Amino acid sequence: MITTAATIRSVDEQWSKVHWQALYYFNVYRLVLAAALSTLALGRADLVQLGDRSPNLFLAASVALLLVSAVNMYTITQGRPEFRTQASFQFFIDIALITLLSHASGGVSSGLNLLLIVSVAASGVVLSGRLAIFFAALATIFSLAEHAVSVLLYTNSLGSFTQLGLLGIGLFGTGVLLSFAARRARQTQALAERRAAEVLNLAKINELIVARLQTGVLVTDKSGAVQLSNLAAEDLLGKQIRSLDGSIRLTELNPTLAEAYEHWRRRPHDEPGHTPIQLRTQGPAVSPRFAPVAGDAPAGMAVVFLEDASETERQAQSLKLAALGRLTAAIAHEVRNPLAAISHASQLISESISLNEQDRQLTRIINDNSERLDQIIKSILEFGRPRLSKLMLLKLEKWLPEFITTFSQMQKLPTGIIELVRCDATVCVDPDQLHQILVNLCQNSLRHSPPFDATPLITLEGGWFDELSVPYLDVVDRGTGVPEDLRDKIFEPFFTTTEHRGTGLGLYLSRALCENNYGRLDYVPMDGAGSRFRIQFAPDDLCKQSE
Repeated sequence: MITTAATIRSVDEQWSKVHWQALYYFNVYRLVLAAALSTLALGRADLVQLGDRSPNLFLAASVALLLVSAVNMYTITQGRPEFRTQASFQFFIDIALITLLSHASGGVSSGLNLLLIVSVAASGVVLSGRLAIFFAALATIFSLAEHAVSVLLYTNSLGSFTQLGLLGIGLFGTGVLLSFAARRARQTQALAERRAAEVLNLAKINELIVARLQTGVLVTDKSGAVQLSNLAAEDLLGKQIRSLDGSIRLTELNPTLAEAYEHWRRRPHDEPGHTPIQLRTQGPAVSPRFAPVAGDAPAGMAVVFLEDASETERQAQSLKLAALGRLTAAIAHEVRNPLAAISHASQLISESISLNEQDRQLTRIINDNSERLDQIIKSILEFGRPRLSKLMLLKLEKWLPEFITTFSQMQKLPTGIIELVRCDATVCVDPDQLHQILVNLCQNSLRHSPPFDATPLITLEGGWFDELSVPYLDVVDRGTGVPEDLRDKIFEPFFTTTEHRGTGLGLYLSRALCENNYGRLDYVPMDGAGSRFRIQFAPDDLCKQSE
């Protein structure tokens, strides 16, 4: 395929590179023809009866055609002047010079006029139908003019009218037929190009849809090599799948997933994908599903769908708690007024000087439980009034020391009870909601930590997931930790292990706020004593999009 500058710098966008290539190949034919005729003219070959009438005119026309063809080779490759001008000029010069060559060789009887049919046919392919018919008419006129001159100058040319008529019919027939055929070919080509563009656009749209799916997608061949993946799959697997040339296999990517895949291969009707599996230690449980690729795809290809099982559970829980939240908020409003009256009456009774110690103990119990109920009601009302997060880029290295100072003053804590390990990450989060999350987590840590002995009870540690480049923040305490049988329950509403000190809503609200900021809150088991709660922040792109 010839690649010319015209394919890039074409002035008229109507003419595609196919037209330029057709003109280029036609000019190659002209150059070869002109070189052959010039060689015959210079060699004076006796076997070829060309240029008998006027050898000098034949030589001049042959050389002129050779020079013009050589110049046109350069102008075509440069794409200047524009296509229609170049093509029209070439066909006009061809008709004029071939007519001169025919006249120098004895007129229509020499047979050189048949070369005009090639030029007219080429004009029908390269140019539009009207111009092809125009050049057919022009070639016929030039042939008639040449014959008229020959009749006037040479008496032996009178018997060529039949050949001249057949030549005219051939020229017009060729021009008309080729113009219609070329038009149909161009329409077919345009339709094919549109269809190809539509297919390409659909492929890009499908690729974008797959990339944006919340469900992880992996496409594998019969050997288990990964051919396609999306971002959700990489997030659930905790790895970036950089190569999609079949060099990465499921066994290398994740042995647990590969085992489930092989089980499906052996027994495809068992539907093992409905059982959640743990693909990585600090990630959510994943429900894999497998489906064979039908149609014209290679045999053995399959699609692996990875769904976050915890996300499904959260959605179900959200639907269940949405109605519960509206109900409890309404009840809380109704309970708060009687509770305030009970608390106020208890305070008035406790101020009486006639109370004995036993009665004062009872009023203190009433006041403590009234205060606890009031905290529960506040949490319920906060739960019933969710608000949108205002995401922004926050530098933890500067913000966390300010939070520690504010929290310590609010809780009247001694200096050094909270330790900050260096955290230079910049995260995308709502600062107010992050403050509330950390308050809940720190209060929960203090509630389960031993007495302060000059050793920090809470440690804030920041870091990055190296594989995903996602920042996180850990809240670590020195408490007894969470028993393994309770780890799945600690984020449920109203679940607490300290019945007289907690409301059971702190961790639930903290996780809800993290999800409201497109992040995650998880409990990370530790080898020794203590608890670690990890806040995984949203990607920075969300803040850039919100800007």
